Amino acid sequence: MRVIFKEHRKERRVLFEQPLAARVMTIDGTWTGGCLVIEMTDAGARLKVTGQAAALTEFFIVLNSFGSPVFRHCKRVWVDGDKMGVSCKKANIGMKSLEEVRRGAVLV
Repeated sequence: MRVIFKEHRKERRVLFEQPLAARVMTIDGTWTGGCLVIEMTDAGARLKVTGQAAALTEFFIVLNSFGSPVFRHCKRVWVDGDKMGVSCKKANIGMKSLEEVRRGAVLV
């Protein structure tokens, strides 16, 4: 028997052939950890995370390791083992200083 799932996403997604190495960082910037970006849309992403990163509910994904940071402000939507689905705020996509984003973020 073959099961076919209907795609409910409205956004086009990018599925990385080799997952993209990235960092997750707490909103206040006191902790960072590694992750892999498996797929990404304008509105969210599917990540592979380990350890403390799996417990975060709101954080930044930092997509580059040099120069001005390129990041997204994300919230956890679901967790399944070492995989995590997140939604991203479109307003905070881009190259801003982390200090600018921290000032606008709501701490929980």
